[in-house]
Amino acid sequence: MPITCTARLLVIAAMALGMSCCQASEDKVWKIEEDWEMVILQPDPQSNSPQVSFTTSPSTEVDDVYFQLQMNHSDSAGGGIHVAAVLDDKIVDESQSDIRSALSIDGDHVSWTTVMAVIDDRICFAVKDGYGQDWGNFGGPEYVVRMQRRDILDLSKYRPINSLDSVDINFGANRISSSKMLKVRLYYTSGNVVELLVAETP
Repeated sequence: MPITCTARLLVIAAMALGMSCCQASEDKVWKIEEDWEMVILQPDPQSNSPQVSFTTSPSTEVDDVYFQLQMNHSDSAGGGIHVAAVLDDKIVDESQSDIRSALSIDGDHVSWTTVMAVIDDRICFAVKDGYGQDWGNFGGPEYVVRMQRRDILDLSKYRPINSLDSVDINFGANRISSSKMLKVRLYYTSGNVVELLVAETP
């Protein structure tokens, strides 16, 4: 969805503040959490509309490493949620939710949190605390995907703007009232947590 210049500046300023804290204490960012919300407008379950993809990258310096969350896609067994780890344009790990139904409730507020973390020599991605009227509760261990990328040792090059810019409504944009990144949390190796409030237009 469109992001205003003011929103971009707020995100960048907040991110800069968080990074300055990191640099001052020589902490490393090892985990990122993004809180999202999407409001559905008159969905069409017969055509799996809308279909949406969210992409998160561990670094702004590489474009061949990312995680993708797809919602309500017709090629994902008729709906539900699909997560994938993509390296060099190839899916190296993926998982499909047990949910197989298409979105069908007008005004449904679908909310979830994505988690990206560097653990040992792997970058992991997961979905947790998800909820929607159609799908109920979703997220957890079955939504975890992983990849190996030894040159990415932490998440200090992550930027929330990349995630916002990567939202792709593949089909049925008119059936989404809004799609918002609400908050971002940066977890440091020292135990510090920095929370960023993300300003965005619907």
